[in-house]
Amino acid sequence: MVSFLLIISFLLHLAALGAIYKLFQQIQTLKSQDTKEIEGLFEAYLQEIKEENSRLQAQLKANQKNKSSITAKKQQGPEQESQPAHWLEGDMEQLLSPVEADTLEASLESKVLQMHSEGLAIGDIARNLDCGKTEVEIILKLHKKNN
Repeated sequence: MVSFLLIISFLLHLAALGAIYKLFQQIQTLKSQDTKEIEGLFEAYLQEIKEENSRLQAQLKANQKNKSSITAKKQQGPEQESQPAHWLEGDMEQLLSPVEADTLEASLESKVLQMHSEGLAIGDIARNLDCGKTEVEIILKLHKKNN
């Protein structure tokens, strides 16, 4: 009788260890899937940032060319002789410097979440906020994971 109970106990222990091992494997695969998903999201986000940076660099180069052509025209024009040099410098600084005003603006994340809660599609949100669809998707996925 005792040997029968020992055999049953041994079999139950083996079944429990097998179930624990299977659960451990499932947890490991879920972790690796989450890691791959997050890595993919970050890669897409970084690619979008790189594209935006190259677009901004091209825009800055175009702005610098415009500035140099404006200053060249001002130096060649007869208007420069009639106006003092310090007036032109102040005018250029005023045109080039951003207007500083105390404003409170909602973050991109809060705008995305608000528009999503209003029922707008991801494409519409991206179009309204002038950002990429991938960026909107990342914000929504990260917000979903945090909640």
